[in-house]
Amino acid sequence: MKGLAKVLCIILLVGIIASGTIVSYGDVEESKEFTPEIALMNKTNDDVTFISGRLTERSEELPEEIVRSVYAKSFEEREVKVDELEFEITEQITNSMGRTVVKTVQVQGGVPVYGSEKNFHVNNEGVVEVVSGKSIGNIGELSKKSTPLRISEEEIINLIERDLGYRIEIFNMSSPKLILYPVDDIYQYVYKVTTSILEPEPNSFTYYICGENLDVINVERVGADSQNSVCGTGVGEFGLIEDLKMVEENEIFYLINPDENFETGEAVNFQVFNNTENHFEADPDLPISRLTHGVDAHYNLTKIIEFFNDHFNRNSYDDEGGLIRCRIMFGPHNARAEPYGNWGDHSEVWFFNRKPLDEEGNEITEGKSTAAALDIVAHEFTHLILYHEGLDYNDGQENMALHEGLADTFGVISEYALEDYLLSEGEFDWYIGEDTGKVMRNAAYPEITQYSDVPNMDPFIPHNAGGVITKAAYLIAEGGTHNEKEIEAIGYSKLAGIFYKAMTDGYVVPQSSLKDFAGYAVTVVNLLKNEQYSHSSIKGEDSIYYCYDDVNTVIDAFTSVELLLGAPGNFEMTDVEELAVDFTWDAISEANYGIYRKETDSEEQPEKIAQTTETEITVETLPGIHDFYIALVDEDGNRISGFSNAVTVEAYLNEPENLRISKEIGLITKVKWDYNEASCVRYGIYAKPSWSEDEPEKIAETSIKMFFTISLWGSYDYYVAVVDENGERISDYSNKVTVKSSIFCLN
Repeated sequence: MKGLAKVLCIILLVGIIASGTIVSYGDVEESKEFTPEIALMNKTNDDVTFISGRLTERSEELPEEIVRSVYAKSFEEREVKVDELEFEITEQITNSMGRTVVKTVQVQGGVPVYGSEKNFHVNNEGVVEVVSGKSIGNIGELSKKSTPLRISEEEIINLIERDLGYRIEIFNMSSPKLILYPVDDIYQYVYKVTTSILEPEPNSFTYYICGENLDVINVERVGADSQNSVCGTGVGEFGLIEDLKMVEENEIFYLINPDENFETGEAVNFQVFNNTENHFEADPDLPISRLTHGVDAHYNLTKIIEFFNDHFNRNSYDDEGGLIRCRIMFGPHNARAEPYGNWGDHSEVWFFNRKPLDEEGNEITEGKSTAAALDIVAHEFTHLILYHEGLDYNDGQENMALHEGLADTFGVISEYALEDYLLSEGEFDWYIGEDTGKVMRNAAYPEITQYSDVPNMDPFIPHNAGGVITKAAYLIAEGGTHNEKEIEAIGYSKLAGIFYKAMTDGYVVPQSSLKDFAGYAVTVVNLLKNEQYSHSSIKGEDSIYYCYDDVNTVIDAFTSVELLLGAPGNFEMTDVEELAVDFTWDAISEANYGIYRKETDSEEQPEKIAQTTETEITVETLPGIHDFYIALVDEDGNRISGFSNAVTVEAYLNEPENLRISKEIGLITKVKWDYNEASCVRYGIYAKPSWSEDEPEKIAETSIKMFFTISLWGSYDYYVAVVDENGERISDYSNKVTVKSSIFCLN
């Protein structure tokens, strides 16, 4: 177990959490050693990015003090010195499962380290259950020693204009934030600046500017007063009259929905659509109007925000009723979400009013803009949720793929829940954007369906890479076979519940990967099952409870797309003696293994019969023919990997020995046998004609070691075997005894 302790030391020690705003530890007293029980762990190269289990002992201390104690532990072969570490607590929340989530970022000399966010989950017993995210070991050695230059707003604007190659009009720009940012594996002082521009075209960027020479290091494009709503209508692209929420002010009606707290309007200067009547319909004489698209966007976004509120109890994208500005722009068939806006503390969703193009680049005449598709609107709203929960969207990195995969998944879930509200009056499906007249993606059968294809993408296309998530989601909801693994469906309500909690319960960090999310989902479904959590179904018809089969489905789905480890390799039987069976398998670092068994050809799920941390085991089987499997399990015995291939074992109790004729009197023959293994044993007497090659048939049972038979005709072979309380044979047959009728012998 020393190796396990060392692993936790490395994982946790580089992510120390403190009881103050910024602290370092060089003089913390060491506490007695505790061996953690690691259930699930995800490693990317040498970085551990997610770990769950019982990582600490029970404690009555505050969460930050609990974790502080963990980091102060004395482990052998410590690889990181405690006094090199500084961390800042950025937030502390309570998630939906009652866990305290402490969010931290690593700092060096008071400066945050890019990509070092780490979240800790502490349960109500004072046990650390989850560490999500990573920290940077030896940051002092990896940091470039320099003094950052001061930078003004004017200098920043000039830098951006030189980088873009044209003059810009700034609507909003954050104050430059100094961070330690990796450049060729060396962490340098860099200013991070987020900016939104209006001219020449509305856009938003994050700039990373070298603090030493003010060069641009990297650029990333990222994606009201209390009023009473009144009822109104509008006509969108489908020509339907749509019910809309709006406000009236000075006899003017505005497309402002105060209940769901969003506004819909033109992109230019963000002019909210308004009218002297509560009915919005484009002037047919205008060659171009964005109003029809605005009506669709306003209608669809209302339904989406209402759905997330009704089913997930989420109040807007930030769960605090945050303002969203819905913007209709002239441009290509597209949509996007921005994590921050040009006018202050809110987010934006932009819909472009062009129709989709066919394969030859021509506009589809009957096509619609992205605002008309409810699944696209839900997709963009999900992006806002993910931004708020802390998931970044960095060029060329996996968090982009996770963003897109989850956004597509909740686009599908929303369309399933709100099928009656589809403007196309069509039916729910797994296509993304089909209501515009052109399918953007097939989320059930995406271009990429297994993780091994993601690192090899050239170019990296996050919407395609996100297919690994949507494929797993489809299998969870609908079931099916993928990569030779069969997955049982558990439906859309459970899919939604598991994925939503994995997104919003404090697991996500800025650099969360596809594999990290699979770990979040498995952790969530095990909690839901263990704590008998329930909620209403998406369509409000039933109460939803979670069980062991749900855990199996989630694990099998993520295993089939290669986001979870498979079972240990080379699982094999090495010996069997009576009912004792020996197995061995290949080791997986710091793993717990479960041994599972079911009757061969049975339709039942395999049942766990043993658990070990070793790579060999002797288990007792049941008499008969059974299939055995191995899988990874957590500290509570829950399976967290797929099953191995089946190993079929046929085993029985030792057979009775020395079956013999004890006495013959006329036609009556007395047979006896020896058996010394157990008391209260029942025996079955089996016979068949000597000339027959058929299996012997049971003709009698007894609890004593002898039997009388009457032979009237012919020659019969007799056997004896041990049977259970149901009369089923549970041992091999004894040796054969042949009894011939005396009448037969005279002939």
